[in-house]
Amino acid sequence: MKTSDEGVFSHILICKNVEKAKESLQEQYAKERHLMYVKDEFLIDDAKEVIKEAYIAEASNKYLILVAKGYRVEAQNALLKILEEPPRHIVFIVVAPSKTAFLPTIRSRLLQKELIVEHEVLHSGLNLAKLDLGDIYPFIQKHQSAEKGFLKELVQAIVFEAVNEHHLRFSEKELEHFAKLLHLVELNSRAQNILTSLLLSIMMRKYR
Repeated sequence: MKTSDEGVFSHILICKNVEKAKESLQEQYAKERHLMYVKDEFLIDDAKEVIKEAYIAEASNKYLILVAKGYRVEAQNALLKILEEPPRHIVFIVVAPSKTAFLPTIRSRLLQKELIVEHEVLHSGLNLAKLDLGDIYPFIQKHQSAEKGFLKELVQAIVFEAVNEHHLRFSEKELEHFAKLLHLVELNSRAQNILTSLLLSIMMRKYR
C-alpha cells in the first residue's frame, strides 16, 4: 500500500448515502486539486478514463474520487494495479455504499474508512388532517415505483405524522391495518397498492 505524500493514503470510503459522501468530499477537497467521477455503476470505460488521468504527471497531490453504488468486476480488475501502486502524487478515494461492492483483492489493498451521515427524517408533505382524493392521486403517482426500503420509511413517516403531528385518532383495528401494510411492504407488495390503502384509510376516518 503506497502513500502519495507522507500520511496521505488512497482509501475506500464506505457511506450508505453516496450522494452525501460526494457532497462531503467536495467540501473537504475544495481547496485541493481533485477530479470526481460519479456513476450509478462504474464500468470498464470509466476505469480506463481514470487510469489515463492518473498517469498525467503532477507536482503536488491530485485526488481522484470515484463515487458509485456499484463497480463492475472488470472495472475493478482494471483498476487493481494502479490502486495498489498509484503514480506519484495521485491519491484515490473510492466510494461505495457497502464494502461488499468491492472484490476482496481491492479491499485487501486499500485502507477502509467509513462516513456516517445523519439520518434525515422523512416527511410526506401531506396535510393528513384534510386529506382528499386530489392530494392522494398525485402522491401515489409520484411514489408508485418506490423501492422497499424507502416505501417502508414512507409508510412509517405517514403514520407517525398522522398520530403525532396532526393528532389523529385511530381505532385498534385501523392501527392493526397499518401494521399489516408494513408487513406487506416486507413481502414486496406494490407501492401503489400500499399507499392507496394507507391514505384512503386516513382520509375515510373523518367520515366516521
